[in-house]
Amino acid sequence: MESVLDDATQTAIRNAAAVLLRSRHTVVLAGAGMSKESGIPTFRGEGGIWTTQGEPPLNQYETFAADPKRWWERRLAEARAGNPFGASIEAAEPNDGHRALAELEGMGRLAHVISQNIDNLHRRAGQRSLTEIHGNRLWMRCVRCGTRWPREEFPVDEADLPPRCATPGCPGIVKGDTVMFGEPILPFALARCEAETGLADCFMTVGTSAVVYPAAAFPIEAARRGVPLIEVNPEETPLTALADIVVRAASGEALPALVAAIQEQQAAAHGEGTR
Repeated sequence: MESVLDDATQTAIRNAAAVLLRSRHTVVLAGAGMSKESGIPTFRGEGGIWTTQGEPPLNQYETFAADPKRWWERRLAEARAGNPFGASIEAAEPNDGHRALAELEGMGRLAHVISQNIDNLHRRAGQRSLTEIHGNRLWMRCVRCGTRWPREEFPVDEADLPPRCATPGCPGIVKGDTVMFGEPILPFALARCEAETGLADCFMTVGTSAVVYPAAAFPIEAARRGVPLIEVNPEETPLTALADIVVRAASGEALPALVAAIQEQQAAAHGEGTR
């Protein structure tokens, strides 16, 4: 099928492929733009849930900690009533961008993905080296020991709220894994992101507005060390001025093309090496 990407974008993708081929530890920061391509509304920006409905209270975690039983009662009632955002996540499927990132990992060209998304789509696409910095809406987590479970493996008894940790000896309360307003990023997740950023010799951002911290700090950190920064986004962001290569396209178009460009350059290099 003929590419719909313009010449400038195809050139940027070829340049990005050359950088990834030279790199030994490429790290990706993936944002809500990737989820949007799978039909999940964004929180911010034009048409975003918080743009149209207002942002949630900033003391969400404080409210949970003060009365976790009441929080769980409200959550279960909302689930029974139906939640359009939750329904969009339940119905979503990984898109070509998610699958291409997993393929890049399988090719040895991608070391780690830091995802700002909570929709589980990277996991479902086959991504193995992954940090979900804002948690996962389809998982549960103990607030004391940090143990996580897929939601289907941790049934909640409505007659015994709040649910308690299943780890022997831990009396912690369990909540949804998504990081609430007012809740610190989990220390192990933050440490992993910082470690991977420190190892990166190439950093690529995909579909992120680059305005939510601490996630937005990681590509800036890498760029300040002189690491090549590649931005894949149909829109300009605060990172654009720092980027060495800018691919102005959605992830579902750009990333499969990047996979193909890497394969072509590998084949060409192999052909020259056998002459």
